[in-house]
Amino acid sequence: MDCIDIVQTAILFMHQNYKENITVADISAHVYFSPSYFSAIFRKLTGYTVKNYLLRYRLYMTARELRDTNKRMFTIAAENGFATQQAFAKSFTQMYEVAPALFRQTKPRINKFPPKNLLADMADRSKDASAKLRKIFENVRYVKKDAFFVVGIETDINYYSPDGTKSIEWLWARWFADKPMSFVPDQIHDGVQYGITHDESIYDTAKYMIALEVSTLDNIPPGYMGRRFEACEYAVFNCSLDDITSGRFWNYFHAVFLKEQGLTQPGAIKAGSRYSCYSNFEVYGCPSDMQIYAPIIRN
Repeated sequence: MDCIDIVQTAILFMHQNYKENITVADISAHVYFSPSYFSAIFRKLTGYTVKNYLLRYRLYMTARELRDTNKRMFTIAAENGFATQQAFAKSFTQMYEVAPALFRQTKPRINKFPPKNLLADMADRSKDASAKLRKIFENVRYVKKDAFFVVGIETDINYYSPDGTKSIEWLWARWFADKPMSFVPDQIHDGVQYGITHDESIYDTAKYMIALEVSTLDNIPPGYMGRRFEACEYAVFNCSLDDITSGRFWNYFHAVFLKEQGLTQPGAIKAGSRYSCYSNFEVYGCPSDMQIYAPIIRN
C-alpha cells in the first residue's frame, strides 16, 4: 500500500468503528504501522491528527442525529463513542460554537466531515512530497554497523499529544548549554552527535536521546546515561532537518522506498506493549546538513 492507500484504509476503519473505544494503536495496527509512523503519515496527508480526525467525525455524526432524530442526548453521546454526556457537550460546543440542546432546537446547517476535497488534497500532498524527496532517496547508501555504545541525555516523547515532542527542543537546549563534547570521555567521532529515537510503544510514546558514540560505558559523567544499540544494517540518507520535522522523509520512506527496494524494518515485532525495534537515528556534524540512519532488513 502507498501513503494514500494506508490513510484511506485507516479512515474507513475509523468510520466503521467510531462508536467503539478505538485508539491510535488500534487504528495503526489495522494498517500494520507503528503508532508514531502512522500518526506522522496521517497528519501530513490529511492535515489532522488521528485523534482530532476521529473526534471531528464522531461530533459530525452526533450532530446529524441531533438534527434528524428524537433520541435522548445522553443516548446519542454514548452510542457515538463518548464516555460521558459532559465530555460530549464540551467537545460539541467547542466544535460547533453552540450547545447541543440549542443546536437541536435551531438545526443550523453544518459542513460535511470529512470534506469532499480531503482525498484530492491528500493526493496533491503525496505527489509533491514524492517529487521533492526522490533525489534524497536516489543517493542512499547502505552501511553495516556493529553494536555500539553511546553516552548522552534522554527524554520521553508522546506523538499522541500536540506538545508531546516539545521536550526534544528543551533537551537540545540543555545539550548545547552543557557542551558535553568537551567532557564526555572515550569519544569515537570528534564533533559527531546523534539524535536517537528508540523504545517506541503501542501507546504512541517513545524515547529520544542526544548522544555521543563512545568506546566504553565505564566512564559515564554524572547526570548522563549510557546505552548499547545492537548491530544492524542501515540505509543512510543525506537530508535536511526540515525534511524530518515536517514528516516528509518518513512518509516517503515507509510508503515508497521500502516497497521499491524490497526492504522491511526490524520494528514490526511487538513484545508486550513495546516494539522490539532497532533505532532510527540522526547524525549531526557530518559533511552534509544531517544524515539519517534507518535500520533495514533485506527480504
